Amino acid sequence: MGCLYGWTFLHFYGGDDTWNFFNESKAETDLLLRNPTHFFDEFLPGYSLQFSGHHTWSAFLFYVNHFERWFIIKGLALLNLVSGKNYYIDVLWFEFFTIPGPLLLYKLLAKDFPLRAGVNFLLVFFIPSVIFWCSGIRAEGIILFFTMLMIFNGEAYARKPSWLHAAGILAGFTGLLLFRYQFLTLFVLPFIAFSISIHKKVYSPVFFIRMFAVVGIIFFLSLFLPPDYQLSRPIQHAQESFFHLQGNTRYVLDSLKPGPISFIKIAPQAISNSSLRPYPWEGKSLLQSVSSVDVILLIAGLLYFLTVPERKKSVSHPLYWLFLFYSICLLIGIGYTVPFPGAIVRYRCIPFLLIYIFLFSGNPLLQQKLRYRIFKLH
Repeated sequence: MGCLYGWTFLHFYGGDDTWNFFNESKAETDLLLRNPTHFFDEFLPGYSLQFSGHHTWSAFLFYVNHFERWFIIKGLALLNLVSGKNYYIDVLWFEFFTIPGPLLLYKLLAKDFPLRAGVNFLLVFFIPSVIFWCSGIRAEGIILFFTMLMIFNGEAYARKPSWLHAAGILAGFTGLLLFRYQFLTLFVLPFIAFSISIHKKVYSPVFFIRMFAVVGIIFFLSLFLPPDYQLSRPIQHAQESFFHLQGNTRYVLDSLKPGPISFIKIAPQAISNSSLRPYPWEGKSLLQSVSSVDVILLIAGLLYFLTVPERKKSVSHPLYWLFLFYSICLLIGIGYTVPFPGAIVRYRCIPFLLIYIFLFSGNPLLQQKLRYRIFKLH
C-alpha cells in the first residue's frame, strides 16, 4: 500500500509532499556523507534557539512545528544509503516506522477482547483507505503508534503502576508532542478519563461525559471574554495558517471570529467537511470516490449502532469510549481548521479507524462469521 500510495500520486497528480520529501532527502544524503555533524544540527536545541533569536518558548514551538518534516526528510536520507536513492525501496524500509502502530492497536484489542480477534483483525489491517494513508511516507502511521503506546501503557499503569509503563506513557506523549502536538492536545482529556475509568473499574462513559461537560462549559464561557482571553484563539490561528496555504480544491469554510456566534454558525460546515464529505456525487477521482465509501461505511455503522439496542452493551468498555470521544474531538478540530479535502481525508484516517472499531468491533454477526468460519477459532 505504501508503494501504491507513491505510484498513485506520482502518476495521477504529478507527485505530492512525499515525493518532495524524497527529492529533498537526496541532498541531505550527500550532506550526511560530506558533513555528518551538520546533518544532525537541526535536531539539536541550538539550531532552533538561533533561528528564534534565543527565545526559549519560540524555539520550542519552532522545534515541534518542524520536527515531523526533519524526521521524514533526514530519515529518508539515511534510508537512501541502503536504497540507492530509490523511492519505493525507501517506502519498504519506512514501513518499520509505520507498521508498529496497527500491530500495537491489534495487540491491545486482542488483549482486552480475545473473542473479537477476527473482526478486529479485519478492521485494523484491511480497511483500504486507512492502510493507504498510514502506509505512505507520512507521519500518520507513526502518530498511530505513539497514540497506541500511550493507551497500551496507560491501561497497564492504571491497573498496576510501574516505572516501565510510566516510561511507555512518557515515550508516547513525547512522540505525539513532536510529531503532531495538536493531536496530543485533543488526546489528553479522553486519555485522563480513560485512565480514571480503568483504575476505578467503571465501564460506563460517566467520567468521559463529566470531564467533557466541564471543559465544554469552560470553553463556551470563555467565548464571551475579550478576544485575547478566549480559549478559541489556538483554533483560530490554526485555521488562519491553513487559509494561507494553496490547494487545488477547497471546501467552503467560513473564518472563525471571536465569540460564540461564529463557532455555532460554522459548526455544520465543520462537521460536514470532516465527517460527511466527499459526498458520493462529489467523487471526481479515484481517491475521492474511495473517501466517499468511507463516509457511507461510517453512516451505515452509525445507523446500525443506533437502531440495535444490544450494540451499546457490547462497547461498554473504557477503551471503546476513549476511541469514540477522542475521534469526535479530532473530527471537530479538523473540521474547524482544515478547508482542503485532500488534507482532511488524510488527517481523519486515524479517527475513522477508531470509530469503525467502536461501531463494528462488537458486531455479533461479524464476530461469529469471522471467528468460527474464517479464522477457525473456537
